[in-house]
Amino acid sequence: MGEQFDVVIVGGGQAALAASYFLRRTGLRYVILDNGTQAGGAWVHGWDSLHLFSPASYSSLPGWPMPDTPDGSYPTRDEVLDYLHRYEARYAPPIHRPVMVGRVERTDQKFLNVSTSVGDFLSRAVIGATGTWSAPFIPDYPGRELFARTQIHSSHSDPRSPHLRRST
Repeated sequence: MGEQFDVVIVGGGQAALAASYFLRRTGLRYVILDNGTQAGGAWVHGWDSLHLFSPASYSSLPGWPMPDTPDGSYPTRDEVLDYLHRYEARYAPPIHRPVMVGRVERTDQKFLNVSTSVGDFLSRAVIGATGTWSAPFIPDYPGRELFARTQIHSSHSDPRSPHLRRST
């Protein structure tokens, strides 16, 4: 049997950090399982030119405001990553990395078993905070078959990615 927790958070991005902020105030025993190798969630994989679509003042995580950008513009990818790295350093949430979660199954009336690449974790509750980065949606649209190029999702700009849809 795996180590027991009150709550297991699957994912390590902004939603996981926000949940962690509030969980740490409860006294519950919890852990964050993140498949990334560093802080930043999906922002680590974003294009260098990526910006938030809102000002820093509307994009803060609980407990610590995101700093305004020097020129008042929307924060860049690197500014968001810096904030997320510093947020983790400030609050030191219990994050295990890199951990791939395979499945969550009920073991009995009391616990869920979270099967991972590093073993099992038992928990009374699981918070799914994985976002959409690892499962991109490429919509079907009328006339797609007429497009003779490769259609990609922004999360998979590598042309060798298995998530690309080639038009026929």
